[in-house]
Amino acid sequence: MTNDLDKLQMAHADFAKLLDLLQAQIGLFHRGEQPDYDLILDIFYYMTHYPDRFHHPKEDLAFARLAERAPDTRAKVEELARLHRVIAQSGARFLDTLDAALAGAILPRESVEVPALEYIALYRDHMNMEEHELFPIGRIQLRDNDWVDINAAIDAGEDPLFGWTVEARYRAIRRQIVRAAKCGCATE
Repeated sequence: MTNDLDKLQMAHADFAKLLDLLQAQIGLFHRGEQPDYDLILDIFYYMTHYPDRFHHPKEDLAFARLAERAPDTRAKVEELARLHRVIAQSGARFLDTLDAALAGAILPRESVEVPALEYIALYRDHMNMEEHELFPIGRIQLRDNDWVDINAAIDAGEDPLFGWTVEARYRAIRRQIVRAAKCGCATE
């Protein structure tokens, strides 16, 4: 059933949009301009509260099943599970740093900029690895009953940013994405 892998890949495209927005805001910060700290905070809040809690665990289950069917993928699957943990920890640490900075803590520019850029690079690399190395094998090896089990174990509910109903907290992000896309789409 490629539909579930298609959904995971479409989520990657959505996450890439957020990483693009984040990179643009960090670019402003690097140049000494005023980034939209609320936007950065909301992006990190989303990334640590939706993908880290639902998307990555679903991938972990799917990839674990894949490793059972295609044992030669086991090392790559284990590496990606490790990367999911590293990404979650990195995002949570950055969110704490950003919260401290917004609360008035005096921090060197590098303590904000460097971890954000590392997070962006790590996230992009991990999505690329999944899409190019595991998704193609998963399309062959994973079966409908695998996805029934995986979806029963991980109920992500509706995505609060990219779903049909955008949560209030994420409306500014959605407007930025629409503006960047220049699509004339509805923002709410």
